[in-house]
Amino acid sequence: MRLLAEVGLVVLAGIAVAVCVSLLPDARPTRRSRRAAPAPARPDQLVALERLVVSAGTSAVHAHAYLRPLLAEIASRRLAARGQTLERMPDAAARELLGDHLWDLVRPDRPFPEDRHGPGVAPQELRAMLGLLERL
Repeated sequence: MRLLAEVGLVVLAGIAVAVCVSLLPDARPTRRSRRAAPAPARPDQLVALERLVVSAGTSAVHAHAYLRPLLAEIASRRLAARGQTLERMPDAAARELLGDHLWDLVRPDRPFPEDRHGPGVAPQELRAMLGLLERL
C-alpha cells in the first residue's frame, strides 16, 4: 500500500512538473523574434507636412492654398512673441523684416494666383523662408 501511495505521488509530481513546464515561455528564439522590429509608424501630422512641402513646389495654387496659411500663422505667432502683428505692420516694415519672398507669400492682401499652374515655392526658397522665421 505504501508503495502504491509513493508511486501515485511520483506520478502526480510528474504531472505537476509537466504542467508547470508547459506554462513557461519558450526560451528559444522564434523566427518572428529574430526579425527586426517593424519601424514605428510616422505621425500623421509629419506625413501631412511632408506632402504639403512637396506639393507647394508643384504649383502656385498649392503654395497659395496650403503652404501660405501655415507660413502666415507661423509668422503671426513669431511676430506676436515680439509684440508685433502682421496685419498692423506697415508693408515696408513687414517686407524688411520677413524678406521679399516670404512677405509676398504671407501678406494679408495677397490675391489668388492668376496662373493656377504657375510655379510654386522652390525647396531652397522655402528653406530660406523657414530659416528667416526661425530667426524671428
